Amino acid sequence: MPNILVADDSPVERSLYTALILKHIPFADVVQAADGAQVLAEIERTDFDLILTDFQMPKVDGIEVLQQTARIRPGLPVVVMTGCGSEATAIRALQAGAASYLIKGEISQRLIETINNVLAMSKSRHNRRRMLSSLSNQSASFVLHNDVSLVAPLIIFLQEQLQVMELCNDSLVTRIGVALHESLTNAIYHGNLELSSELRQEDEAIFYELADQRRFDAPYCNRCVRVEAFASRDSISYTIRDEGPGFDINKVKDPTADENIFSIGGRGLLLIRSFMDQVTHNSRGNEITMVKHLKPVAPPASPVNSELQLQTV
Repeated sequence: MPNILVADDSPVERSLYTALILKHIPFADVVQAADGAQVLAEIERTDFDLILTDFQMPKVDGIEVLQQTARIRPGLPVVVMTGCGSEATAIRALQAGAASYLIKGEISQRLIETINNVLAMSKSRHNRRRMLSSLSNQSASFVLHNDVSLVAPLIIFLQEQLQVMELCNDSLVTRIGVALHESLTNAIYHGNLELSSELRQEDEAIFYELADQRRFDAPYCNRCVRVEAFASRDSISYTIRDEGPGFDINKVKDPTADENIFSIGGRGLLLIRSFMDQVTHNSRGNEITMVKHLKPVAPPASPVNSELQLQTV
């Protein structure tokens, strides 16, 4: 039974978000807040599972809400809503610690999916932590068929490995989980099943119907997603490779451009770039490698290979 705090200075919008949550998430308990100061007061006395908050609010703004939440309730995921949809606002929120973001114009389509994804990614697994915390490194390989229902269990498994090794706090574990979710679903939908982001932008129902059909049709049904995971005291890396035809990474819309902030495809890449320190694609465009450094590293003197490298600052 998730306990969710909904914060917005508009009573109408607060009621709308609350109604959507109660309708689609059984047994959810929703508490409302009218401003940032009330958010901080609520989390001081209540153990919430997730905060859904407007970025622009009176008294205490979105950045301070994120900062104070991390201090008061470490690991508590915060989903930020923005009305204007600017790239700068989304990046500021993500870099300040938000687990995800929503454009208010897309709330009715994306609210429940985003909440469910973030809640799933933020689940803490404490079993075997004390026994396995002495591990210096570990690696794992997976072959995943085009069944999206297997994505969340795989991510939870990988998150558990980070937690039992005590490599990072719960907030970082959640953000890495969101980056993995975007990468794995992209590999299945856009890589193996060759579904266009534009199709989902136009009509999500058609997108998912075609996905279900292609899962059982050749050549799509014969393809897999291969995952290589490695974690050490210095860094965490994931390589995800699909068996689709690949794509030209240079033709992908720049997710940091204002005109692409509403793009579904651009949103996924923006989340991945914001949460991981280094993002690299192979030349064919069917493999992504994501790295999170746990210790400061010096920048390389020169590129080590010819692959396209995208690195956040």
